[in-house]
Amino acid sequence: MFHSGASEGINSVFKGLAYKFFKEKKKVSFFFSTVDHACVVQLKDDLELLGHHVHFFPVDKNGLFNQKSLIKSILHETSEGRESFMNYTFVNNETGVVWPLQWAEEIKKETNAFIHVDAVQAAGKIPNWDMLSDKIDAYTFSGHKFGALKGIGFSFINKEVEFSPLIVGGTQQDGQRAGTENALGVHSLKLALHDMKENFNPLELEKLKREIEESLVEFIGDKGEVVARAAPVRNLNTIFLVMYGQKAEILSAKFDLMGVDLSTGSACSSGIIKENRILMSMGYSYEYSRSSLRFSFSPFMNKAEAASYLEKIKSILKSFI
Repeated sequence: MFHSGASEGINSVFKGLAYKFFKEKKKVSFFFSTVDHACVVQLKDDLELLGHHVHFFPVDKNGLFNQKSLIKSILHETSEGRESFMNYTFVNNETGVVWPLQWAEEIKKETNAFIHVDAVQAAGKIPNWDMLSDKIDAYTFSGHKFGALKGIGFSFINKEVEFSPLIVGGTQQDGQRAGTENALGVHSLKLALHDMKENFNPLELEKLKREIEESLVEFIGDKGEVVARAAPVRNLNTIFLVMYGQKAEILSAKFDLMGVDLSTGSACSSGIIKENRILMSMGYSYEYSRSSLRFSFSPFMNKAEAASYLEKIKSILKSFI
């Protein structure tokens, strides 16, 4: 199914399932993690309004969840007569922590729950990003995350899964999403995916990221830390720093003046830096969550670019450490 992007795709899947069972006068259970994207987390009120149950499972400081505990919780819902539907974040958009698809397969095997994989951050950010498991029920991607036009995305959904369409009014895409298809956007997906397949070098990107990260860890010493550095699997292009005692808005302004793009977490419409929900879910304090900097590198970054990037980062941080 093609759609405008991951937010619409994920809403289509979970609200579509919720509407279907609401019409059938059945209550089901949804399982989300505390570090899922906002388009997942903010589904809670609407799903509960339809009478369904929403459960959030926690993560530790390395962004990992307790698989046995989660399976036990899902099986409890089964024993209560409720089907379960889960969102599984393949690669976290802020921390870069990877949950291997093997873990999702194991949950599926033990519980038979419906599992949707948020795969938005996979393409060009991990090795073998295109090797998907056919044991999983659904995957969602967003085109601009790997070089396609903005406003286009797609989902793979098991043909046996039934859900009520979020957008009605036509029979396009077998009735899954009404409305005229964005043909130019879809074509841009094809071009971007071919480009990624041909030019993505995960070994080189991993090497360059490791060099930047190790240099930064040594440089900042005890003045900060890399978030989830001890996680067993992380992506190849994200370094998420917490700079103790610093204000993200001040750091961000310095980087902006040097022409370095970065993220500082959630921000309200006034531009004031707010607490970072993901970091607080991982056990960081309110203060530390407001001191975070996230660097994301191009999947095609070369050695010269990495060296320039590192030099600029150090030149800015040195006045704060």
